[in-house]
Amino acid sequence: MIRLVLSLGLAVAFAAALWPYLRAIPEDLHVAAWAIPVYLLTLLPYHLARAGRWHFLLRPLGTIRAADSLRISMAGYMWIALLPFRLGELARPLLLTQRSDISVHRALGTVAIERVLDGLVICGLFFAASAGGTRAPIEALEQATTGVMALFGVALVGLLFMARFPRAMGGIIDATVGRVLPRAGRWASELSHGISQGLAALPRGGPLLAFVVVTLLYWGSNAAGMWVLAHGCELPLSPRGAVLVMAVMNIALLVPGGPAQLGIFQTGVALGLHLVLPPETIRDDGSVFTFYLYLCQLGTITAAGVWAQRSLRLDWRAVVRLRAEPVPPPAPAPAAEDR
Repeated sequence: MIRLVLSLGLAVAFAAALWPYLRAIPEDLHVAAWAIPVYLLTLLPYHLARAGRWHFLLRPLGTIRAADSLRISMAGYMWIALLPFRLGELARPLLLTQRSDISVHRALGTVAIERVLDGLVICGLFFAASAGGTRAPIEALEQATTGVMALFGVALVGLLFMARFPRAMGGIIDATVGRVLPRAGRWASELSHGISQGLAALPRGGPLLAFVVVTLLYWGSNAAGMWVLAHGCELPLSPRGAVLVMAVMNIALLVPGGPAQLGIFQTGVALGLHLVLPPETIRDDGSVFTFYLYLCQLGTITAAGVWAQRSLRLDWRAVVRLRAEPVPPPAPAPAAEDR
């Protein structure tokens, strides 16, 4: 309850700060008739690539069907979008235990490496897209992005160290946290060991290349869809501008926000648009663009997640409680005399 109140307060604060620059609900919602249907079509490869790439990381860890990992990903991304403070990042590993023998700790390693690689890609896209110049000063944002990229780089090195030297990481935890808080140290050591196992089993060669290619397809379809929607809203956004807006939006989304990413999503889009378009354009057409961008993305993520969760009969209470639910054993086969 406390988390919900704090997250709602954060969402209201973001919305209030954003109001002078962007209308949350525009007065005129008119767009070209083709804009929303075409944008929704671009979201199909976006969702499939985003959810489907996880299978390349999971396959070495245990037996899991591609169709199951795809749907678990869709359900997990729904929870990432809906839950505050990015608590939904735990959803996929928690739901995965209901359909496979892969432990939560091992699956967390794949989620960690995916998040780090996404962060490095989006920071790289920001610097590439901003190299062509911007309308507004960008020094502060460049410094912040450099800091974020450095953090992701350190995280990547740490993850690779855990994968290469799992016992060493456990020893470091035992010698530090374990001496002061033995119980917390044991928990952290077990978590580190499980994550290390997941990282050590990461794919190499062809599967890893496939993961990278699908990741680039995911980000490319995202930027292309934003460019299409912008033109349907009569917003003069260039392809480079669409990449820059997408990058700034996703860098902003790294900040833990309120439920359904309300406020922080719009803030990221507004910051990106101010780098490439005049303020008066953003206040009008930019508000319409942001409204439909948020509505379509959140709506399709939620719809796909609900369908995926119901089709696999996943227990959503595991996500709300933030712990894995025990999977009931299969019912015994009927005895011969009962048949």
